[in-house]
Amino acid sequence: MAPSVTIPQAGQGRNQGLITALSLSIISGQNLQLEGLVNDNPRSKPGLGPGGYTAAMAAAEICRGETNAEPGATRLEFKPGDVVSGDYTFDVAQLRPNAAPVSMVLFPLVLPLASADEPSSVFINGGTHVLGGMTSDVLTHIMAPNWRSLGLDLRYTEISPGFFPEGNGEAELSVEPCQTIKPLVSQEPFRPLRLGVQILTSGLPVHLAEQAQEGAKDRLKLHGLTAETRIRRARGGVGMSLLVWAQGQDLRVGFTALGYKGGRPEALANSAVEAMVEFIKSGAAVPAQIAAQLSTTLACAQGLSRFTVDKKTPALKAAIQTIEALQPGCTKMHQLRPSSPIEVRIDGFGLH
Repeated sequence: MAPSVTIPQAGQGRNQGLITALSLSIISGQNLQLEGLVNDNPRSKPGLGPGGYTAAMAAAEICRGETNAEPGATRLEFKPGDVVSGDYTFDVAQLRPNAAPVSMVLFPLVLPLASADEPSSVFINGGTHVLGGMTSDVLTHIMAPNWRSLGLDLRYTEISPGFFPEGNGEAELSVEPCQTIKPLVSQEPFRPLRLGVQILTSGLPVHLAEQAQEGAKDRLKLHGLTAETRIRRARGGVGMSLLVWAQGQDLRVGFTALGYKGGRPEALANSAVEAMVEFIKSGAAVPAQIAAQLSTTLACAQGLSRFTVDKKTPALKAAIQTIEALQPGCTKMHQLRPSSPIEVRIDGFGLH
């Protein structure tokens, strides 16, 4: 029996260690022992939640692997098999109603399915616009274009949105076979070539979305910035989400704010705009929350990736530590001065 790689803090960064480890375990064929798992809530508590549990079961299903994952458990074992392309369906509410983020389930599946010989699709039910995971708008307008720029051929489509607490959003991910992932070299400060504001509203008066739209425009204008804006009206639950995105020379970046009961639409806009402005002023090339997810992809690239991030978040640290545990010596994080961007290096070991 092959020895297992132990990830002692797999729950760090909202189970980022779990997400990264499942993906790379299938690619590398290494068995896992994951500890310190937490639930799906923004204020995490010990014990695997519906999202993390579904992610583990989905990862096992696409590779005919084995896992002893159970809801509420703080540890699990995972033994990967060979990836089988096909059409898959997963539901985070299979055990009980919840709004766990669909992104938590999809992220571990992208790279393994891309390594298969035939196309695959994943239909998923869950939270598309909830705290604790990337929203559908981020997946559509940020992550999917970034993945494609690195060589992956995939498409993410939201069918209907799902908000907290009901969830019940629907989305589909289509993945084509990929031979090679390109490394990322992006060390210059991010400079926006285009800016956009995407507002999703469902089950609410449209004037609230219009107020958020005007608030975003006004806030951007204060910083000397202009953006193309769009309001997207959808059916499915009750909620609102605002994404400020920017296209750079190498990547797209974005920052999201979710509406909440009693919250002002203008405050929603201010939160996302100020996060974008703060990142641009940091002098970094990639926001840490996007780097946390791209790091797993770059670990499967063909060559050395070098990029800078604005901060060390728990999710980014968890991703880097997990990659290092599975492939020792292939990662490095370095900061010259306390106020300077952090340089990240990942020496990819390939997708096949």
